[in-house]
This record gives sequence, structure tokens and C-alpha cells, in this order.
Amino acid sequence: MGREPSHMSQTENRAEPATQARGRTGYPLDFRRDSVAAWRSSGLSANKYAAQIGVDSSTLYAWIRQTDSPLPGVAGGGAPTAPRTLEALEAELRATRAELERTRLQRDILKKTLGIVCEPSPNATPGSTR
Repeated sequence: MGREPSHMSQTENRAEPATQARGRTGYPLDFRRDSVAAWRSSGLSANKYAAQIGVDSSTLYAWIRQTDSPLPGVAGGGAPTAPRTLEALEAELRATRAELERTRLQRDILKKTLGIVCEPSPNATPGSTR
């Protein structure tokens, strides 16, 4: 059996959701974070671990996504990331600019190609079905 979140006793296997306003139920943030951490260290599949703690597997998957979100405040994310060096950021910027230039070149080629394909033939007469 995997490690349960710290606030669950050894005899308590099921999570108890807190009742919120408007009749919705939710789980405390600490419980969600502890559950994701315990699942990762348990070696169990997410489905099995979710059943073990008494939540739906889609709920556990949502908590995992929230924990992994790189943006603070977005979907409860804010997973800590290692600070990036100035050199790494500059290299990423150079690569992004090069990709943007390639994309613009492809766009321009497609525009020209579309213009050539859509031009009427110089030998065609108006209204011909040829």
C-alpha cells in the first residue's frame, strides 16, 4: 500500500471532501498536493491510487496536471522550476527567432504559390469553362 498523505491516519483510507459554497465539494489544497506526491512515490497506477484514497481517477489526473502547471496561479500550478540562466534564455530566444523567420519564409512561399495557382491563365477568355 502506498504512502497516504500526511493528514490521513493509517486506518483512514478514504478522503473526505470539504463542503464549499453552492453545494460543491472540494478537497483541501494540502490534501491534493500530498496525494500527488504520495502517488508519485507509491509506484501504483493513478487509477489504483485514486481508488485507494477514495477519489475518482479523473480528479487525481486533474490534480497532477495542476501540480505540473508551469504557470503560477493557472490551474493551481506553480510547480517549482529551476531558475534559468541568462545564457539559456538567450539561446532559447535565438532559436525562437530563427523558427519565426523560417515560418515567415514558409508563409510567404505559400502566399506566392497560392497567387500563382489562383491567377487566371493568360489564354483563358472570361466565362470559359476550360
